[in-house]
Amino acid sequence: MDFILMSEGDTPVGLTHEHRYRELVEEVLLAERVGFDAFGSSEQHVALGTASVSAPEVLYPYLMALTSRMRFIHLVTLLPTRMNHALRVAERVATEDILSNGRVELGTGRGNTTLALRAFEVDPSENKAQWREGIELIRSAFLNDVFSYVGEHYKVPPRSLVPKPLQGPYPPISAAAGSPSSVETAASMGIGAIMGGLYLGFDLVENMVKLYDDTLAATNHPYPITPRKMVAVAGGMHCAETTAQARLEAKPLFEMAKLSTDAYERLSKLSKDYAYMGAVKDIDFNDEEYMFERSQGFMVGDPEHCIEHVQRYADMGVEALVLRVDSLPHDQLMRSIELFGKYVIPRFKHPRNVVRSADDVLAEIRAARPAHEEALRQFNDTHNPSHHKETSR
Repeated sequence: MDFILMSEGDTPVGLTHEHRYRELVEEVLLAERVGFDAFGSSEQHVALGTASVSAPEVLYPYLMALTSRMRFIHLVTLLPTRMNHALRVAERVATEDILSNGRVELGTGRGNTTLALRAFEVDPSENKAQWREGIELIRSAFLNDVFSYVGEHYKVPPRSLVPKPLQGPYPPISAAAGSPSSVETAASMGIGAIMGGLYLGFDLVENMVKLYDDTLAATNHPYPITPRKMVAVAGGMHCAETTAQARLEAKPLFEMAKLSTDAYERLSKLSKDYAYMGAVKDIDFNDEEYMFERSQGFMVGDPEHCIEHVQRYADMGVEALVLRVDSLPHDQLMRSIELFGKYVIPRFKHPRNVVRSADDVLAEIRAARPAHEEALRQFNDTHNPSHHKETSR
């Protein structure tokens, strides 16, 4: 299991974006120290009352220079042609790959807010096709020297990508997948899937993970595949000393969830490709028990409670968790990152190295004694029969 810290630089009223970015840098550096595998941010444009990271391709190289181990994942780069030309994305990711010494991954998507899509004059009925052609163009540019591409949205004559990425055959590529059909598309293309359940529960996510595996295995792949099953805890992860404290502190996360799902409902009415997002209208965000424990959108509790949630994903076969740690005061975010890194991550990365209580170890020692004594008796019977006769008298 890989653990990916995600933040969108959510900036509260009264704070400056400059100050929030400085806090974000501290959070990422702490995350590397305590064991997180990667950091990622979405690409959000003209967002109101929420995310402030609109140019991850600028933020990441700064962080790459300050880190040495953790990877950086675009969660996600938007591929409508009016937002990002796919060839420019290939160039930027190749440059990041060089600067990070092979520590970058490309998550992709088509946009999930009307604010951004309308600002860039993106047609919601066309951006799915643009996203798919963008993936094909990027892979061709990474893989082939010389490459070319002809499609409905891109017509690129024979060219050579400059610079070339370090990772071979190319940096891992994945796609945001909020619906079963999106998961099926990602798997059929041989790329990773960043799955989320839109607060509709664990069963939906588990079914999508299985669908991904089945589709990947049943499909022929002309390109080298970069499969990865990632699940996003989009509402937020918050770890505190007690579950009661974590829940109390995490309540403001509901407002962010409501804001994002309100955008989903509006988008669902603009194109059949987004119709699945309309299901969020039935969610009761005032039902704290459902939201924290069953919606799949949150991981909130003390370290042991978080471990239980992570184990549920591990049992599904999930390979990486995208944990949004944002929208709360900086001191609470730092404590949450530290607790999760100290007590949760090691249980899945280095379980044999985790110190156990003396009572638990002694209980296992006592339970193992009868089997040991029986093995000792059998050994003496086989190798020293006379000893057994003497002791039996």
